[in-house]
Amino acid sequence: MDDANQALAALLSRARARDAAAAEALVAAFYGAVMAVVERRRPKSVDAEDIAQEVFLKMFERLEEFRGGPRELEAWLRRTAFRTCLDHHRRQRSRPEVRWTDLSEDERAALDAIGRGDTDYSPAERAGGRELVDLLLSSLSAKERLLIEMINLENRDMAEVQQLTGWSEINIRVRVYRARRKLRRVLAELMEDHEFSGPEPG
Repeated sequence: MDDANQALAALLSRARARDAAAAEALVAAFYGAVMAVVERRRPKSVDAEDIAQEVFLKMFERLEEFRGGPRELEAWLRRTAFRTCLDHHRRQRSRPEVRWTDLSEDERAALDAIGRGDTDYSPAERAGGRELVDLLLSSLSAKERLLIEMINLENRDMAEVQQLTGWSEINIRVRVYRARRKLRRVLAELMEDHEFSGPEPG
């Protein structure tokens, strides 16, 4: 064990014994790792500091029974941060039905470009595309959305996703497959809704 890990192990041992200064130092040591997950995974309407506080409260609730070392604690904190963000997504997400009439002008332009098979998008179409992706993702469950973001939008490898979620590879692959099917269906329904509505009056 290197010096840094030895120092963290000592802090962990003292924090388990209810040493307040050690507990505060332990939070400072792992704050960056927790916030790295929270900032990327939290719902936009929830303050990152509030979620981080929840994560560390959960740590202190279980610290006396925790028997791993600093590396295991960091992995546990990252998974707990992910799951806490997931809980907040679940509370907020109502998964509204996505309709053509609800789209912004830029989102409609992006959908038209997709329908035409364009690859050279205008700035408005690119902006609308980003908004459209977020809207389409809102039709997924919280777990599905976070998996699609990590695997398809951020190109995270399977090992990293497994480590962060604590889920098996087959579980992840099945969820991603189902999520992609849902997204394709929602996109197809949007295109059909657009065709049925007809072009906008000039």
